[in-house]
Amino acid sequence: VTIIGEEPHPAYNRVLLAEVLAGRYPPEVIALPAPAAGVRRLGGVRVVRLDRPTAEVVCDDGRRVPYDALVLATGSNPVLPPLRGLFEPDAHELPDGVHAFRTMDDCLALGTAVRPGARAVVIGGGLLGVSAARALAQRGAQVVLAHQGEHLMERQLDPGASGVLRRHMASLGVEVHTECRVRGLRTRAVNGGRSVRAVELADGYALEADLVVLACGVRPRVGLARAAGLEVARGVVIDDELRTSDPRVFAVGDCAEHAGVVYGLAGAAQEQADVLARLLLPETMGLRPLD
Repeated sequence: VTIIGEEPHPAYNRVLLAEVLAGRYPPEVIALPAPAAGVRRLGGVRVVRLDRPTAEVVCDDGRRVPYDALVLATGSNPVLPPLRGLFEPDAHELPDGVHAFRTMDDCLALGTAVRPGARAVVIGGGLLGVSAARALAQRGAQVVLAHQGEHLMERQLDPGASGVLRRHMASLGVEVHTECRVRGLRTRAVNGGRSVRAVELADGYALEADLVVLACGVRPRVGLARAAGLEVARGVVIDDELRTSDPRVFAVGDCAEHAGVVYGLAGAAQEQADVLARLLLPETMGLRPLD
C-alpha cells in the first residue's frame, strides 16, 4: 500500500481542527495513528496526473507510482465566493488577513494571526463557519458571523435547534447575523500587497475586520479524475462497490458521488473506507498477500 498526500503533515482528524484553532489541542494530538508496517507514505507530494493506460500516477516530483487498484480520496476545496475585492485582476493571492478554513495550514495560519480583541468576521454559518467562529471567540477575538441563510447550519439543524445554537454562540460573545449577504471586501495597500480592513454587506454597511474567515462551503476535488476521463458529475461517480467508471479506480469521501449524493461528512467517509478496505483485501482482488 502506498499513500500519497499533498499536505506535508501526518494524517490528522480534520473534524478537530477547530479545537486546535481554539488552543485546546496542539496539532499532534489530532494526528491519526501511523500507518502499519509495510505501508509507504509519500507526504508533501502532489499527484498531477493519472496515467490509466499504464496504471500509474504521476507526481509533481517526477516519480511515477504504479497501481493495481487506485483509490481517490482527494477530498474537497473550500469555495471562494465571488466577492468584490477578494482578488485583484490577474492576481491569485488572498489579501492579508483573509483565510480559508479547511486544512492544517489554514488552521495554523489563523492561529498565528488571531489576537485577543482582534475583529474577526466569519462568512458562512455552516458547520465549518460555526466551528471557526466558536474557536476564534475562545481565543479572545471579537467575532461576527455573517450567514446568508435563514438559520445556522441549515443542512444539519431545523430552525428550533438552530435557535438553540444561535443562543449558545451569543453566550460565547459571537454576534450572529442571518439572512445577511456579503457583497465584498475593503482592503488597504500594505508593503506592496493588500490587507483586509472591512467586510461590506449588501445594504452598504461595513464590518471592520482584522481577520476574515471564508467558510462558504466546499467543492469536491475532481480535477484529476476529470482530466483522466473518469465519469464526473458533482463528484467522482461511483457504484455500490465504490468503483468509478474505470474498474481499477475507486473513490471515497468528499470527492465521491454515489447515487447522485455527495455526502461530505466524516462519518460517511469512514464507512466508505471500511467497505473499500474489505473489498480490496488481497484474496478479494485475487492478488498475492504482502510478505
